Amino acid sequence: MLTIQPLVALIISMMVTAITLPLMRKLSNRLDLMGADIHKETRPRIPKLGGLGIFLGVLAGSTAGLYMAGFIDTAVALGLALSASAAIGLLEDFREINPIVKPILIAAAGIPIIILGTYTPYPELPLIGRARLTILYPILILVGITVVANAVNSTDVLNGSMALTSLASLTPLIIISFLEGKWEALMIGLALLGALGVFLSQNYYPARIFSGNAGSLVVGVSIAVLAIVGRLEVVALIALMPQIMNEFHIIFSLGGLRNAKNIPHRPVELEGGALRASASHKAPITLVRLLTATEPLTEREVVVRMALLTSYSALLAIITYLFFIGG
Repeated sequence: MLTIQPLVALIISMMVTAITLPLMRKLSNRLDLMGADIHKETRPRIPKLGGLGIFLGVLAGSTAGLYMAGFIDTAVALGLALSASAAIGLLEDFREINPIVKPILIAAAGIPIIILGTYTPYPELPLIGRARLTILYPILILVGITVVANAVNSTDVLNGSMALTSLASLTPLIIISFLEGKWEALMIGLALLGALGVFLSQNYYPARIFSGNAGSLVVGVSIAVLAIVGRLEVVALIALMPQIMNEFHIIFSLGGLRNAKNIPHRPVELEGGALRASASHKAPITLVRLLTATEPLTEREVVVRMALLTSYSALLAIITYLFFIGG
């Protein structure tokens, strides 16, 4: 039984993230990589390179823990996947990426997982047990990484929303990994937990730093790889259901993949310091718009409700595993 390595992954991730986030704020200011906080009346400009701090924290923590435990292939595959997702996100922070090309690029982050064979093509399904998907599973890896990364990315719209909802979705994966002795998955989960926890302390309302696309894509890819390595695919899908449904609602309401900067009508409007759902039928349907459809809510209230909804899905994920998959 492993004991030290998961703690090493957690502690190193927290330390590296805590050290690098102030550096990323300074770098953002120096390079003028700032994002307008559009849900505040003063629209303050916030440094948006915080995602690199998340990336470095998860990379350092998971690599240390996995190498110590002898999971070399997993460490290398995860490192390459995280590096690819961070590079794609950073590129999008600098310039627009064609919305059709972006999912293909993100899917490429799954190639190291396939090449190094750090997966088992026998996912555990509710009531069915292990399913043999030897030929199909590599394709599902590419699709799954794309869906999860974009789903997490779609929730990064308010102060603390991406980090808080991701932490809620991550919790059942960590709990089950610990209970079932899925040590590779546990170390990835704890490394992500440490990085997100530190980042949230500086991103929660009022945010002092944004994650940018680099951060949200890294978080999404980390969760997807954790689920693949730990054979917790169904658990992850249930835990991430609010984020996934949010992404698909956006796509369907816009009639396809669109760049966020080219959407003429925003889903919510700022009204006296509160957020109110847009009345325009051309505005995309998002989770935030749905939550503010009946009454205006402050940014904090919306984020708390997003976190509660995701926590409910996380609870359903644990129940599903305990009663219909595990054992």
